[in-house]
Amino acid sequence: MTDSAPPDYIASLRSLIGTRPVNLMGAVGLILNDRGELLLQHLAGRDVWAVPGGLCELGEPPLEAMRREVREETELEVRGAELLDLLTTGHRRVSNGDEAYFYTAVYLVTDWYGTPVPDGVEGVEVAFFSPDHLPPMRGQPGAWAAEWLRARGPLATSARP
Repeated sequence: MTDSAPPDYIASLRSLIGTRPVNLMGAVGLILNDRGELLLQHLAGRDVWAVPGGLCELGEPPLEAMRREVREETELEVRGAELLDLLTTGHRRVSNGDEAYFYTAVYLVTDWYGTPVPDGVEGVEVAFFSPDHLPPMRGQPGAWAAEWLRARGPLATSARP
C-alpha cells in the first residue's frame, strides 16, 4: 500500500464500484476582499458561479483540499482559514448516474495572497461580489455562502493584510 492517491481518486473508485452510493468529502473557501465582497468563479459552460473548492483526494484533510482547490482554481495561496460549518446532503444521484452523500467543509479564508486568476478549465472568470449583488450560485455551498454573507451585514471585512 502506498501513501499517494491515484491520479484521479474518484474515477479510480468509480471504476471499482460503478455508480453505487459513496460518501464524498469536499471543502470550499470563502474568500473576502477588503470591502467584504465574496470571491466566486464563473463555471465553464454554465451560467452559474461557485465558491472555490472541490472534493478531497484519498487521505487528504479537508483544509488541505480547500487550499489545493483554491490554488488550482484561482491561483491564490491560502495562508489561514477557520472552519465555519460542515454541510451534508442526503442521498443524491448526479447526472451521470453516480450516487453519493456529500459532506462539505466550509472555511472562512482569513489570510490569502495573490491576484485571483481563473484556471480556464473549471472556471472562466473570477470576481468579487457584494452580498447585495450575488449572481446565481451553484449548489448547497453557494446557497449557504450567500446566506452567511448576507447575515454578516455591510461591515464585513477580511482578515487579509
